[in-house]
Amino acid sequence: MDEHDIRDTGKALIEGVTKAWDRLTQQIDEVLGWSPTQGPGPGERQPSAMADGELRAALRGVASGLVKDVDPALQASFPPEADPRWRFNLPVTPQAHIHHMFTEASDAFGLAVTGLDRHASSGGLAVVGRLAEILARARWLLEPSDAERRRERGYALTEEAIGQLREAGDRAGDAGGAGGADGVGDAGSAGGADDAGDAGQAALAGEIADRAATMAARLAELRQDDGVRAVPVPKRRRLLQACLPGDDGELFALFSATGPRPPVALSALFYREPSAGDALYSFQRLHVTRAYWLARAVELYAATCAAAGPVIGRGDWTDTVAMTEVRLRPLAEEAARRYRQRLRRGLHPGL
Repeated sequence: MDEHDIRDTGKALIEGVTKAWDRLTQQIDEVLGWSPTQGPGPGERQPSAMADGELRAALRGVASGLVKDVDPALQASFPPEADPRWRFNLPVTPQAHIHHMFTEASDAFGLAVTGLDRHASSGGLAVVGRLAEILARARWLLEPSDAERRRERGYALTEEAIGQLREAGDRAGDAGGAGGADGVGDAGSAGGADDAGDAGQAALAGEIADRAATMAARLAELRQDDGVRAVPVPKRRRLLQACLPGDDGELFALFSATGPRPPVALSALFYREPSAGDALYSFQRLHVTRAYWLARAVELYAATCAAAGPVIGRGDWTDTVAMTEVRLRPLAEEAARRYRQRLRRGLHPGL
């Protein structure tokens, strides 16, 4: 076999492998429901021609593709390098905070995709709200390019978490103190059990308070060692308004599970037919609503990956996010168009 034959054989082999790979990729795309181009490919339907259920299924395919490419389970097995001066589980460095945010966002995204694919309520939308808050915090933390300012903000997030731990200890103490307030524990074996339970609650509250105080003291030492200022974390509403795309801050704040009041009453908006008031458990027939919020979940998670990638050593996510945005855009725009048509009747189609 001469050099010409070898070159022709190699070319044919490369072409054969390329065609096989293209066929495999096309099959995977068909299964997942997304296309590598912004517009529909041959034989594919325009988003505007899709039924509501088809639109939701296509968006689920985009979400599945993003999870597959990012592989959050694998990423979680590579924890960030810890600060040897900090021996507690709470993140303290910007990298550790971002790694933690990405892990939590991945869990929230999985819940959002599964919930919106099968059923939904204001509880399901709260998961999307959690994604929004994580993205807002990540963007706030990484907003300054200066390493010292990022360290300041990382310490601020840690201090906030310590404060939340301290509040949990206070609640544990309150629960323990309320145990015998009705006098039931004054006699008999039941009284002894109640007393033991109260003592256990008080001990737990004390342990939490001690740990929070120890962490707060150590954090103050780190600030002094590093020569950085103590800065506050902006209020949640301000973070959402400043760090989210568009005008969605108020919308996500409305459906966030971290609000002071549980949004149980809002579920009535999602479990009732707008006209007859029939119960619609599992969001039957409301595919547009599910599609809209699924698109928002994909958008928020992709943006979180884009922010986290460079910090945790995943620069390759840039291409993944860009491809996701190309696949997402026409579907999300169509879902938003249909959803907003319904919103013109009121705050929500259920009203």
